[in-house]
Amino acid sequence: MKILILGAGQVGSSLAKYLGSDDENDITIVDKDEANLSSLQRHLDIKTVCGHASYPNVLEEAGIKKMDIVIAVTKSDEGNMLACQMAHTLYQVDKKIARVRTAEYLHRKELFTDNAIPIDFIITPEGLVTNYIKRVVEEPGAEQVFEFENGLVQLVETRAYAGTPIVGHPIKELHKHLPKTRMRIVSLYRNGRAIPAYGDTVIKDGDRVYFVTKKESVSKVLKEFRRLDKAYKNIIIAGGGHIGLSLAKHLEKNHRVRIIEMNKDRVAHIADQLEDTLVLHGNASDEELLLEEGIEGTDLFLALTDSDEINVIVSILAKRLGAYKTVALVKRNVYEDLAEQSDDVDMVISPDQITTSGILAHIRRGDTMMVHSLRQGKAEAIEIIVHGDQAHSDVVGRAIEEINLPDGVVVGSVVRDNEVIMGSRKLVIEEGDHVLIVLSDVSKIHEVEALFEGYFD
Repeated sequence: MKILILGAGQVGSSLAKYLGSDDENDITIVDKDEANLSSLQRHLDIKTVCGHASYPNVLEEAGIKKMDIVIAVTKSDEGNMLACQMAHTLYQVDKKIARVRTAEYLHRKELFTDNAIPIDFIITPEGLVTNYIKRVVEEPGAEQVFEFENGLVQLVETRAYAGTPIVGHPIKELHKHLPKTRMRIVSLYRNGRAIPAYGDTVIKDGDRVYFVTKKESVSKVLKEFRRLDKAYKNIIIAGGGHIGLSLAKHLEKNHRVRIIEMNKDRVAHIADQLEDTLVLHGNASDEELLLEEGIEGTDLFLALTDSDEINVIVSILAKRLGAYKTVALVKRNVYEDLAEQSDDVDMVISPDQITTSGILAHIRRGDTMMVHSLRQGKAEAIEIIVHGDQAHSDVVGRAIEEINLPDGVVVGSVVRDNEVIMGSRKLVIEEGDHVLIVLSDVSKIHEVEALFEGYFD
């Protein structure tokens, strides 16, 4: 697939690395900063073009006439929209994806049509990250929560702790503990490596477990792997940017929320938009301020500033001062690795991985509803709608055990007529099923696609 990425900032660079790792993708990236391009070209086998991403001559130099997809993620909303307009009008590119962050544009849905500004999918990273954090707050004890089928099914990552019901026991005993709960473990990671999750596989202390269940069953399943985490009540947010403000608006209804923001003008701005949140002017790394605000009684500390360094540092500080759980928003891999190695940062959130997930659903072949990138892009969960009939399909009318799934690929669940069915060897796939597939090795994605090739576009 020929993909043109406009903008080599953090999101564009991450996309180039992720999509460029697939040999079937031919990536070209455009940016006006030669330094950004040089750095990418040293590490990736991609074509780079230096210039303004909304200039027709630059787009033509990048080979836009032969592109299957254009992904516009420059810092300018207007530039991204104009580039998609030209990709459609001048070059008839089939699929256009753009980052648009300005609320005034997003509130006018009629702008984004073929007769106006033809964008097939709009990326709003701040909105994606905010929704992701909301799900984590709703499920104390979950490391990550991914939604499928409009929230009906959730894929949850958690860590298993010694002394809990399932640790030291085989997976099959879960069904004895939870006889009325539909759930399935789809992936298991031990010391950073994927291991098969069979019925006889024994769960050990420290294992990272991915399981699928209905939304209302998540907390019940989590109790099997870890001590019961109490609901978050007292929350401190470091950083009053778009994500911090949006999150506070959502959380202040049912939580005691405080925001710490360094910019005095920003403090006044966000205070006017919040009804029941205390907005503090100060530095989140100020130990005295944190102690004054009762950090030792804080259930959840969210570090959401624009700086990776600050987010990691203040999370560590907050934890050492007594915060129960700390979460750091981290964009760069070097800080993500550093944060994950620290026992004082309980959870690391990567906005680039969340944004990439949103884009992948529009790049994967076939009728793909949702994609979530896992394990820093090494694994993937994908929801596909099944089309076709038994006579012309390798999937329809066949039990899962009869489908030639690659190693490390698991059918987690099927949603059929709004009913959630857990994946099992005897489950027969039917036309119209929404199938949740988890790949511990993302390089197997094309083998999975090939199983459905009879009805891919």
